Parts: sequence; structure tokens; C-alpha cells
Amino acid sequence: MLNQIFEISKIVFTASYRKNLILASLLIIFPLLLAAWFFELENPGFQSGFVLDAGGGIMALLSIIVMSVLSLEHLFWPKEQPTPWFYFSRLNSRIAFLIGKFLGICFVTGIILAVFSLLLSLLVYFTSGSFIFLSFKIAFMVWAEYSLLLSIFVLLSTFCSKLMSVGMMIPLIFISHSTNYLQALMPAWLSEIILAFFPNSEIFSQALNTNEPISLLIAFLYSIFMSAFYITIAGIVLKRKDL
Repeated sequence: MLNQIFEISKIVFTASYRKNLILASLLIIFPLLLAAWFFELENPGFQSGFVLDAGGGIMALLSIIVMSVLSLEHLFWPKEQPTPWFYFSRLNSRIAFLIGKFLGICFVTGIILAVFSLLLSLLVYFTSGSFIFLSFKIAFMVWAEYSLLLSIFVLLSTFCSKLMSVGMMIPLIFISHSTNYLQALMPAWLSEIILAFFPNSEIFSQALNTNEPISLLIAFLYSIFMSAFYITIAGIVLKRKDL
């Protein structure tokens, strides 16, 4: 099973590499980094907080774009795709098929975010003289959050069309960032039940706003646990389908 997961993840990464997805993503962010550089030239000493805040938003946008492109390419309708997806979908472990694709997409996204956070830190270093590790913390939390949301997209891909899956993910992302409002509008017992099965992105925001490493660990473990929950359900659904 582990070998199957590794091979599927490698295929996702290899396909992304051959299609220059990583390079294309970095080319997209280059003008944004250049704009931040020019901003610093016009506003010396102001750039650090602004660039890091803007960088977090760009990382989130990059994660959505990369994961959407890879998901739409690799998650849907294996029987209509050429080998090796058709072959791997016929192996005994359907959940390994999903885990492999999920990890492959997460790995590609993680590389892009790591490179972007490094470039962001270098930009701050060359303009302010200090190397800031906050960009890596932001990248890690963005990666953990959107990996969790990706697992939900994996689940939706097992029983919804591409358009329906995207349409359902858009409001879900907004709702996951507004769970405090849900708790205020609903009875406490009902909100607790919903939040037990619904992604809470505010956990990652809270982890970013604290300096305690334990908060990062808790957010990361939350992402792993919830992702495993959604992918397990996806595996159960996929067992009953003819791919």
C-alpha cells in the first residue's frame, strides 16, 4: 500500500514538473515580489509588515490556484484518463489511490510555498537588513489550512462533477473562516456538533497570531486529523463506484 501511495504521489509530482507548473507559479509571483521591491524604494522602512501581510494573501491565492489546477487534472474520472491512472484505480486499495494523489498535490504546493517564502524573506533581508522567519511560519500555516480544504475537495470529487465541486468549495472556504459567526448564531450544542465535522480555518489564523510553538503543532495536528477523516470517507465512497 505504501509503495502504491508513493508511486501515485510521484506521478502527480512528475506531471507537474513536466508541465512546468512549479516554474509557472514562481513566474506569476515574480512581478508581485518586484512590485514589493519598488514599493520599498518609494517607502523605505515601511515594507516589512506590508510585504509579509501581502505575502500571506498571495500564498493563500497560490495554494488555491495550484491545488485547483492539480485537482481538476488528477482527481476526476480515472476511466476517461490514460494510464497509469486507470491502472492504479483498479488496484485493491482505493483509499491509497486517493491518499497518493492528495499527498502529491500537497507536496507540489508545499514546494511552491517554501520557495515563495524564501524569496519573500530574502526581499525583506535585502531591503531592511534583517532575515525574518515569519514568512515560513505563514507558509506552513497556509499549507496546513489548504491541505485540509484539499481533502474536502478530494471527497467531493468522488461523487460530484468538476463544476459542482468547485461551486461547493467556494462558499465552504468562506464559511470555514467565519465559524465564530456560526457559533454566535446557533445554540452551543449544535455549533459544537457542526464544528466537529466542519473545517475551522480560524484555528490556523489563531496559531499565526501567537508566538507559542505548541499552537502551530495543534493546528498542524488538526489539519492531519481532519484531512484523514475526509479522505477516509472519500475512500468508502470510492469503493462503491466504478472508476
